[in-house]
Amino acid sequence: MKWIGYLFSMLWRLWFLLVFFSIFLIFIPLLFFFTSIYRNHKTVCHLTRYWSKLTLCLSFIFPKVEWEEKLNKDEHYIFCPNHVSTLDIPLILAVLPVPLQFMGKAEIASIPLFGWFYKNNTVIVDRSKIRDTYSAFLKAGKKLDEGLSMCIFPEGGIPNAEVFLKTFKNGPFRLAIEKSVKIVPITIGDNKKKFPQEYFKGSPGMVRIKIHASTKIDENKSSENLNSTVYNTIFEQLKNYEDN
Repeated sequence: MKWIGYLFSMLWRLWFLLVFFSIFLIFIPLLFFFTSIYRNHKTVCHLTRYWSKLTLCLSFIFPKVEWEEKLNKDEHYIFCPNHVSTLDIPLILAVLPVPLQFMGKAEIASIPLFGWFYKNNTVIVDRSKIRDTYSAFLKAGKKLDEGLSMCIFPEGGIPNAEVFLKTFKNGPFRLAIEKSVKIVPITIGDNKKKFPQEYFKGSPGMVRIKIHASTKIDENKSSENLNSTVYNTIFEQLKNYEDN
């Protein structure tokens, strides 16, 4: 009877994609206006937040958010979540109440129409090219200077399903030290099961996410130490999620 579960998952994921792109098409006039005519990245960020909230709600995905510390809306941050699913980005956008952009992979920019929006509102990186990676972090630094927060997945992509938590890259932590911007670890607990890489698996329901307390930047602390602190924070919370 497994095929019934596979069929349900396939239909639900198809529904999720339909909802996601339908809302995108409804929002596209405003997104185009504030992206290309009257450029205002913060307004675009707010629009994408409502787009994500509607997508989750209409797809019957309900975030259960735990906050260790309230965010200061007058500050900007570098958010560092673990990466387990394509659901991670809309979940983070829906939950965080501050304007932010992501650092994302270059391949998505080739999707018709959506790729245009993505290319203009994301710091794109081709991690196979060292120069491109360096350039992306320079662009991310400029976004921080403009008052936007950045969300950077320190694992560098979605690891294989059997990987509990991949080793973090140092780029986000060097950037945080260079710009004296607080790092906020984020632990995503359920997306690997709710929206896995396998298309015939997944289901709606509650997804847990924890926004940890921000990590203050100490100029005397190395990026490696900061990396280790954030990694251990997320690792311990993931273990806690598995036990509960």
